[in-house]
Amino acid sequence: MTSKDKLVKARAALVLDEHFFGSLALRLTLVEDRSCKTLWTDGSSLGYNPAFVDALSMRALKGVVCHEVMHCALGHHARRDNREKEKWNVAADHAVNPLIKDKFSLPDGFLFDADFVELSAEEIYSRLPISAEQDKKDSQEQGEAGNGKDADPGGCGEVRDANSGKDNKTPSEADLARSEARWKVSVAQAAQQAKAFGHLAADLDRCVDKIINPRISWHSILQQFINTIVKSDYSWIHPNRRHIASGIYLPSCRSLEVGTIVLAVDTSGSISEKALKQVAADLSGILDVMKTDCHVIYCDKRIQGTEYFRSGDFILKLNAKGGGGTSFKPAFDWVEKENLSPACLIYFTDLDGEFPETEAGYPVLWVTDRRIHKTPPFGEVLEVVGE
Repeated sequence: MTSKDKLVKARAALVLDEHFFGSLALRLTLVEDRSCKTLWTDGSSLGYNPAFVDALSMRALKGVVCHEVMHCALGHHARRDNREKEKWNVAADHAVNPLIKDKFSLPDGFLFDADFVELSAEEIYSRLPISAEQDKKDSQEQGEAGNGKDADPGGCGEVRDANSGKDNKTPSEADLARSEARWKVSVAQAAQQAKAFGHLAADLDRCVDKIINPRISWHSILQQFINTIVKSDYSWIHPNRRHIASGIYLPSCRSLEVGTIVLAVDTSGSISEKALKQVAADLSGILDVMKTDCHVIYCDKRIQGTEYFRSGDFILKLNAKGGGGTSFKPAFDWVEKENLSPACLIYFTDLDGEFPETEAGYPVLWVTDRRIHKTPPFGEVLEVVGE
């Protein structure tokens, strides 16, 4: 039996035993690729190294096929953007494996961390440390499509950017959006069929619902807020690769400059430890991809402490101090006293406190994990209840 025959047999078995995964696997075209170590998918093809396929048991082969299928179902082939390729594969593996590790056999050394369960690849990526090797890579290499270089740290199969395995052509934003949309439709159809066969477990059903009916996460809105104040540095020396194939030469974005960010944290006891961890992860993500520095203020009725971070810093933990009542005035007074002109101030709080009497002369985003009972006199409010 050839390696391709073995893959065909594995997909047929999935159709019978795990119809959801099997029907989605049939949507990928099998492509022999001896240059890769394991498997890869770009949303349209399933590339495989025959030696890797031949060495796996049928049970393990079904597991890695499902691993690749879930990369497509979750849209990982269409959402990397300018993130570093290998780190994105690590994050995507951590997002996929909790969904399949108890259903299928996976190769030894597969990536799993209980702290990442139910988080998206983007959230996990922001929490992963920056390795010295990754830190050396410039933005041009980080923006490459992902073909031609193996990036499978978990040994279960790589995810590549849409179409990169087919014609080595960099997809447009429209191409990526269409591919992700097609997979959402495919996931909905596969889930409906699996339910008819009684093959869709409750945890997978919840995952399908998130794919089909995604909620805009508060970190996405935070990113949008930051993007409105970004100053982009464009370079003609490194043209935008997305348009070269069409004969159009446009400058590429070489850096994203924000300026100084001030992050104020309400330490009166109203912000949970889980929320603080997420704040640290999101701040790390901002420092990872943008030229900026950040002052963190811990405040209840008065300033209880401050910290300072620069671009490239990885924030493991925010050291919140305090526990008294809440007044928002000291944080704004501190900014004025330090003679700062921040690009923005982001305040994490339950909004139950004393607001400044005068409006700040810079953008302000109030982030709360409670139902809004008070409306700040200025700035935008982001409610993250139920995240």
